[in-house]
Amino acid sequence: MSVGRETRLSAWIERFAAHFAEEGIPLIGGRILGYLLVCQPVERTAAELSQELEASSGSISTNLKYLVNVGLVTKRTRRGRQAAEYRINEKAWTDFIQRKLNAIASVQTLTDDGMRLMSGDPERAMRLKTVDHLYGWLSAELPALWERRPASPK
Repeated sequence: MSVGRETRLSAWIERFAAHFAEEGIPLIGGRILGYLLVCQPVERTAAELSQELEASSGSISTNLKYLVNVGLVTKRTRRGRQAAEYRINEKAWTDFIQRKLNAIASVQTLTDDGMRLMSGDPERAMRLKTVDHLYGWLSAELPALWERRPASPK
């Protein structure tokens, strides 16, 4: 791969990591995800990730444990090979998005409960009503959108 392409790829991995940092994934975890999505071969050891991402082995290890626990990365050991290998779990992204949709629905449940508490005080309930209305709409619309999602490319 050309030096220019490598530089652009590094910048893309940083943008990817920054986006998922806003989603609650640590920055190094986001870098690992971004790298594993595009690296060849598809599996990497923790030492290889540390070298490629210029991150400490401790940080890589901590973030790999996190990513394996949330299911976005899989860990595989092979007989005759000392180091475990990690790869992106492509199928887990559906579950990742489903958890986010469930989180939206749970906010609507909370705001709905709050609206019942404030039923006798419309002035205090106004801000809550705005949030409840938005999350109620999302909770109603997202299931149909989710059902229409495309199949994964082969």
